[in-house]
Amino acid sequence: MFIDWKNLFAGAFMALALAGSAGAAGEFPNAPIRVIVPYGAGGTGDMVARIVGENAGAELGKAIIIENRSGANGIIGAQVASKAKPDGYTLMFMATGHVILPNVQSVPYDWHKDFTPVFGITATPLVIAVNAKSGIKSFADLVAVGKKAPNGLNYASGGAGSVSHLAAARLVRDLKINGTHVPFRGFSPAVQALLGDQVNFICATVADVIELSKSGNVRLLGVTAEKRQPLLPDVPTMKEQGFADFYASSWNAYVAPTGTPPEAIERLNAAFAKATADAGVQERLGSLGVSVMPKNRSELVKFMNDEEARWHKVIKDNAIKLEH
Repeated sequence: MFIDWKNLFAGAFMALALAGSAGAAGEFPNAPIRVIVPYGAGGTGDMVARIVGENAGAELGKAIIIENRSGANGIIGAQVASKAKPDGYTLMFMATGHVILPNVQSVPYDWHKDFTPVFGITATPLVIAVNAKSGIKSFADLVAVGKKAPNGLNYASGGAGSVSHLAAARLVRDLKINGTHVPFRGFSPAVQALLGDQVNFICATVADVIELSKSGNVRLLGVTAEKRQPLLPDVPTMKEQGFADFYASSWNAYVAPTGTPPEAIERLNAAFAKATADAGVQERLGSLGVSVMPKNRSELVKFMNDEEARWHKVIKDNAIKLEH
C-alpha cells in the first residue's frame, strides 16, 4: 500500500499549528508579563509593584517581571510603555505624576489616548517633614525660619511636577512666605537632603519617612489625609491645623498600551483585584504606610480624571510653575 508521507506530514503539521494558535489565542497569559515601573528600584512605588506583582503573578500562573525605567520624573518609563506592543504582556505602573505633568510641561505621551486602565491598587498620603535637629515643631516655627532667611524656605520633592512638589508649593503659598523648590529624582535623595540640612522641609510619602520618624531623625508636622493614619496616630491632619481642603496622595495604578485585547485586560484586572484583597498583601503594604485603593476600570478612569482636574486647579490657583 502506498502512503503519501508528504501530504500526511503536511496535514499533521497544519493540525498542530492550528491547535497551537488556538491555544495561544485562548490562553492568556502564556508568557511572563513585564511591568514598567518608571522610577528607580527601592522606592515605595517599586516595593508596592513587587509585593502586588508577586501575588498576582501566582494567580496568573506566570511571573510578573518588574522593569525599572527611571528618569525625567517618570516620563521615560511612560514613553517606553506607550510604545510597547499592545498584547497584554507589557503594563505600566502609573503614578500621580503622570496625570499632573501634562498640566505643567510638554510630555511625549497622552495618558488619555495612549493608555487603557487596568486596575487601581494603592494610595498613600504625604507628610510634611522637617529635620528633628532644626528645632521646628510647628508650622508657626516653620514660618519663623522662613522669615529669617533671605530667600524664604527651601523645600525638596521627589521630582519637579510631582505631587510632592505641588503639595509643598501650595503649603508655601498658604503660609504666605517665599520658597525655593529643590527637586530630586525620587523621595530617597530628597530625604537625604533634609537630613543633611540642605532644605527646610519636604513633602514625602509616609513610607519614606516612617522609620526616620520613629528613630527621632525627622519630625512630622502634618499628614495630607482626611483622617489621622494608623501608623502615625500622633500626627495631626492638615485640616486639623487650619488648612482647608489640603489633601494629597501618591497613588498607583496598572495601565496597558491602548489596543490591548479586552480579554487580557479582564484577566489582569481579576488577578490584581484578588492580589490586593489578599490579607498578607494588605499587611505588607500597610507596614509601608500604603493603603489599598482597589478600583475597577470605570472607577479608575473617573478617579484619574478627577485627580487631573483637582491638581490643575491647584496649579492654576497657586500659580505654580515647574521651574519653581
